[in-house]
Amino acid sequence: MITTIRSPLIDNFLRIIQSLAQRGRNAYHQYLVDPLTGWSTAVPAEPMEKLLSLLEQARTGSGKKLPLLYKMSIIKAVAPDQFDLSLPGNLSMGFLKSMKDEQRVALSTEAVEFVNLLRDPFKEYSDREFIRMNRKFEEEISSVDVVEVEKLIKAHEGEEAASRAIDEQSEKSLARIRDMIRTADIPEIKREVIVYLLKYADPSMPNRHLAVRNVIAPLELKNRTFMNEVMDSAAVIIYHEILKAIKENNMLKAVKHIGTYAVLFRGNPETPNYREVDSFEKKFIKLIDERNLWDRLQ
Repeated sequence: MITTIRSPLIDNFLRIIQSLAQRGRNAYHQYLVDPLTGWSTAVPAEPMEKLLSLLEQARTGSGKKLPLLYKMSIIKAVAPDQFDLSLPGNLSMGFLKSMKDEQRVALSTEAVEFVNLLRDPFKEYSDREFIRMNRKFEEEISSVDVVEVEKLIKAHEGEEAASRAIDEQSEKSLARIRDMIRTADIPEIKREVIVYLLKYADPSMPNRHLAVRNVIAPLELKNRTFMNEVMDSAAVIIYHEILKAIKENNMLKAVKHIGTYAVLFRGNPETPNYREVDSFEKKFIKLIDERNLWDRLQ
């Protein structure tokens, strides 16, 4: 049972809901709508429009009843007489984002109930998606020609071009994070640091992204879990970007994300989705080995 809701879990659930919406009606119902129908047999009597209005008021006014209103709205949205299929997903994502932005929401009984309702179906869906995408990744990279493999290798190893310009952009991003530490809320700073890591972690410059550790060091003295949360969220986001790229048949982008993951986590098996990303990378390395292209990596 999940008792503490961390930001990496929220990021994972958000990405899974997006994936379900793209998979189609059957998967969306099986793994999201159907589990949510088990939240309560008592469906609110209020019209959906009324609940959404109350929810918006609580959201903008930081109302104490926000978690309860999310629960009522979601239960109403998955009731048999409701036909707007986008509502359960939109409300669920809104609830998750509120948990991420406001700790009091993440600590609520309703939030804990919600994530535990979805924990098992989301794990089942994630496991099945990994198997499906792993097979697709292997099929796709096995069929590319030598020129395309060279492009994949370059994507995996990173790009050195325009390194000076990227360094300048990195410095500007670090300065922005430094300013935010003095004025912004923790969730905002987390988002900015994650964006920095995803943008500047590059196999061709494997230590560039480490500069952010010095910038956020003063913050870590007060919030010791800050960087662990950031890194776990980054791992979750990268993994879902890999899956998305494979679904879109964009092997170049998938391999680039695999390289980013490798730079950030350097073989740490405790990292979220380590097993899955490691499997993708091993398949790619096997391709290089089978085609005797190791000299391309020099």
